[in-house]
Amino acid sequence: MKKAWVFILLGIIFRLALMPFTSHPDIRGHYLGGYFISQKNSLLGVYDYISRLPRTDPLVKLYGDDFLVYSPLTYLTHAAFLKLLPIQKSLFEQLLLDMGQASQNPQYSQVLFLLKLPYLFVDLIILWLLLKLVDVKHKLLATGLWAFNLPLIYSAFLMGQFDIFLVLAFVVAMYFSSRRPIIAAFSLAIGAGFKPFPLFLLPFLPGSKIKNISLGAITYFLIILPYLSSPGFKQYALLAQQSDKMWYAKIMVAGSQYLPLFMVGFVLLFWLQYFFSKRLPYWAWPMSVLLLFYSVTHYHPQWFSWVTPFFILTFIHFRKTLPQLLTLLLCHLVIVLSFDSSLNFGLFGINFRLPLTDQMVSFARGVLAATSLALVLHLSSKNHELS
Repeated sequence: MKKAWVFILLGIIFRLALMPFTSHPDIRGHYLGGYFISQKNSLLGVYDYISRLPRTDPLVKLYGDDFLVYSPLTYLTHAAFLKLLPIQKSLFEQLLLDMGQASQNPQYSQVLFLLKLPYLFVDLIILWLLLKLVDVKHKLLATGLWAFNLPLIYSAFLMGQFDIFLVLAFVVAMYFSSRRPIIAAFSLAIGAGFKPFPLFLLPFLPGSKIKNISLGAITYFLIILPYLSSPGFKQYALLAQQSDKMWYAKIMVAGSQYLPLFMVGFVLLFWLQYFFSKRLPYWAWPMSVLLLFYSVTHYHPQWFSWVTPFFILTFIHFRKTLPQLLTLLLCHLVIVLSFDSSLNFGLFGINFRLPLTDQMVSFARGVLAATSLALVLHLSSKNHELS
């Protein structure tokens, strides 16, 4: 156990060292909504706040009416953080209006540190739950893998993105899926209160699919219910453009009709799990959905953090999957490096971008898709042998 504490300490120090010195403009997005709620008393009008400002207001010019595109829990959670964190208000407001100018302030690093600090506590909860999911003999390995979970560290502690809440929702769902699938469904619905994708995992929980899907859908509906009268929420968040990404990959079957590849793969996985649920470990079914999503969509780099707890469990239980897992991580790295420099080298203030062509990145995406399929087939064959 002493070795585990060494990993925990190293993981915490690693995160703390990165938090004050890296930043991405997107950190302003979720905290802007939290600012409107906590500082402008706009609890139910948060999605319409900018649209109601004079057209000459700096916030209108900088962000536009359609800037707040996430589900309500995103802004409610960060509003609570702003209430609790001792952040200098004037510097935070300067950060919202002019990040470049704010970065010249000597206390800028302190603000970045505080804005990311809540994610560290969430990450420790994730570790605590992960350790409950594995046998005693695997706890040291699980702790080490958590300590250097680079995709999640990149998302939460380099970029300052809040996808760590979805990771927490997935780990809670895994913890309860076998014993209390209703709580697992509730957890996924809470995760959907940040971003809707966890709803796609509801059909893959053990137990009654009708009960799990119904509970998840009702819980999500109750979360968004207070905002359904908001024009901004309905136009920009409920039907956010990011949700369209999963339908881009398609096979045309007529002039205006097509087969959406994500839907084809999703329904195929649904029926496979329905009839052959024992062919994969319980946690590998939702991982398969995530791998399908990454394979056929132009996903945002921080979204890859969602799958990391599933990768940890995969490696712990099936060590021979290491080459496949490393290949997936390498492909993801190539994809991250293909984005604007603000998502890679720019996080460290380095103005540099690798000369990756679209063809190179397309090949990386192809390798990622093929390796994802190979990994699922590998797990299916090995789990079938064990059963």
